[in-house]
Amino acid sequence: MKNLLTLLFAVASVLFASCGGNTESVRVPDDFNAEAMISQKNSLQKILTKEMVSSVANVPVDKIDEHIENNINQQGQYTILYSWATGNKKKVGGGKHEIDDYNSFSIGFIKKMTLSEFEQYYGTNDGLQMQVNDMAKQEHFNKETGTAEAEYIADYAGRRKTEKLSNIATMAFWETPMNALHVLAKDAAFTITANFGDDEALAKKKSAELVNAILNP
Repeated sequence: MKNLLTLLFAVASVLFASCGGNTESVRVPDDFNAEAMISQKNSLQKILTKEMVSSVANVPVDKIDEHIENNINQQGQYTILYSWATGNKKKVGGGKHEIDDYNSFSIGFIKKMTLSEFEQYYGTNDGLQMQVNDMAKQEHFNKETGTAEAEYIADYAGRRKTEKLSNIATMAFWETPMNALHVLAKDAAFTITANFGDDEALAKKKSAELVNAILNP
């Protein structure tokens, strides 16, 4: 009986450990060119294509909409959002109205970072504080808008959680409640966000698959 319990405990331990970060492993190929990725930080369609999104999301290419967001001004960069209708409806306005439901992926915030810089920026709240500091340094800084954004970031910092993923690229962090996968490939950092409704596990899994499509096309 004792041996049986020991065996069951060992099996349960392995299963528990395997479920902790249930995402596929993503390697960085030896010939990956980090500088080339960084140089395309404002040519994001070359890094993440509709075809990649279509394959990972299992959605026809012609059903995917592309939207460039140029108001997220980190070092002059923009992000690109790919979205598609799920075929479902969701209620808004206290349940009085229905609108089409969408899922999405986005990519952005590509920059050169060392391993230690990446771990500090995304593994702690230091990155959020840096964003606040950078806003204050902007040439045409609007104090009222900046104060509101700083308050939002401070509130978000209290709800933010990160999980280090050792099986994705050089290093990666999964961030909630944003559902963002921050990735370091050699010394190129980038962020993937995913919206699959309330299914965080699916968003995490699909984000890892998308990173694999980017790094190992």
